[in-house]
Amino acid sequence: MEALINLVGTDRGTSRWFETSQADVDAHAETVGDGGWIHNDLERSAAGPYGGTLLQGSLMLANLARMARDLEWPTEGILNRFHYGFDRIRFVYQVPTGSRIRGRFTVTGATPKGADGLDTLIRTSATIEAELPDGSIETAVVAEMLAYFVAER
Repeated sequence: MEALINLVGTDRGTSRWFETSQADVDAHAETVGDGGWIHNDLERSAAGPYGGTLLQGSLMLANLARMARDLEWPTEGILNRFHYGFDRIRFVYQVPTGSRIRGRFTVTGATPKGADGLDTLIRTSATIEAELPDGSIETAVVAEMLAYFVAER
């Protein structure tokens, strides 16, 4: 797990772009109950302050785990890794539906875990960037993402 500890302070990179659609927003609203006119009512939201529907913050956050899978992580001596949670989540920009989103990751901490200290909890500064319809890129979500790496024994 030394390879994981050596990642602290490193930029792990940026995921590929993920497309978003109204179908994604509607399915997410139905699945988790995070709906509302600003997300799901095309007519009302078109007349609203943003000129259309917006992605749910929870939809963007749910995509961080798959974005992190785009990155290369050490695998030697690691049995499994799993998403452990988030700290300090902030939704800092309203993202129009149809925007592309991607994740950017920097490792900020590594803590030995488990009774034998062989497992490792990785803390990552995770940022979701959105490419807006006009081509500009905005930071949409900032979070501390936690991943637990289980060592082979």
